[in-house]
Amino acid sequence: MDHYMNISNNIPQMEMKADPQAQAWARSARNVLIIANESIAETLIQANEAAKSHGRALFCLPPGTTLNAITLNGIILQTYREISSQQSDKDKMTVSQVAWLGVTKNYPCPAQTAHDNQMQHMSELLAH
Repeated sequence: MDHYMNISNNIPQMEMKADPQAQAWARSARNVLIIANESIAETLIQANEAAKSHGRALFCLPPGTTLNAITLNGIILQTYREISSQQSDKDKMTVSQVAWLGVTKNYPCPAQTAHDNQMQHMSELLAH
């Protein structure tokens, strides 16, 4: 995650430089992040479809919402900033872990949450 954030944070600075090499680096770095985000988004969507087929969606996108590279990048950056762990712990997380946390937090499945709460309550009752 540390490398991802360094690249993400350096892109705007490099784009503003007059140096053609810096601008080329920024374009290349942006493309690398887009490709990584597309891959992670596709993997999350496939995992969610597989989970949905077993009746347990991992996240629920609102109608008209697409999980693409741009959306996922925003979720990753926001989630990274919101994680309350120490900086060194956050930096050791993978980009996929942060994406997973962010997507499941931003797009929970309301019916499933209620069902999970009921099941938890029943488990607690049966345990006593």
